Amino acid sequence: MALGNIAQQFLRQLDIDLVAYVAQVGPVEADSEKPLDVSEIRQKIFQNDMHVIDQDKVEDLHQLISETKEKGDTLGGIIPLVATGLPAGLGSYVSWDTKLDAKLAAAAVGGNSGTTNRLLLGILAGSSFASQLIGDASLSKRPMKRVSQPLAKFGAEIALSPAGTLPATVIGQKLHGAEIQLEVASAQVKSAAIFAALEAGSPSTIIEKLPTRNHTEIMLRQFGADITTEADNLTIHVQPGQELLGQEVEVPGDMSSAAFWLTAGRLRESWLLMS
Repeated sequence: MALGNIAQQFLRQLDIDLVAYVAQVGPVEADSEKPLDVSEIRQKIFQNDMHVIDQDKVEDLHQLISETKEKGDTLGGIIPLVATGLPAGLGSYVSWDTKLDAKLAAAAVGGNSGTTNRLLLGILAGSSFASQLIGDASLSKRPMKRVSQPLAKFGAEIALSPAGTLPATVIGQKLHGAEIQLEVASAQVKSAAIFAALEAGSPSTIIEKLPTRNHTEIMLRQFGADITTEADNLTIHVQPGQELLGQEVEVPGDMSSAAFWLTAGRLRESWLLMS
């Protein structure tokens, strides 16, 4: 919840507002018959504990959920996300290829970032809603089980494809603290575990196979997270429940992207590279 609140506050600084609500649970539909804006939706869903727009369906949903629990069964549902203020091109394919801002938006949220998807698995695992992560043909071949398996020890519920890749369905729920030993030396896997541990109900310990980049720990400490690393540089302790506060962060240039140009410049003496 803390990470979600920070993300929402950040988006509001960009004049982007969004709200999610329950439109359907099992066979019971509780959506609006007419389109509503974000403020109207928020006003209606906060009037009941089911976060639905149609107030008349609240009791039906309570009864359905109670009956389903008694049967030991489960229910599916639909949770739409409505947003305003998004850059042109997001949420719509109408003339996307003719608008520069739409192309930039598509590039910013493109489907080929393995790091983004793996970190999101850890962030979404402790949320209060269900999510699905998808990627392009290349990203959909990358292994994700190396992340979902350690997250399962926190109580995360993540379903991958039969090959252990995207698409990934994350059923957000309350997580518990755990002591886990990572089988893969990966900063991405470790970071996903740290994000999940921050949303857990009790402290966690994460033990790495080998030391990896500690950017996540350093950044989260800057924001107020209680994360300590033992002298072995392998054992990380995460204490959840801390209030994270916004910070001003200067992000340096990406040397991995510049390396190609630096190498090419060294191979061709006649080239002049300028930073």
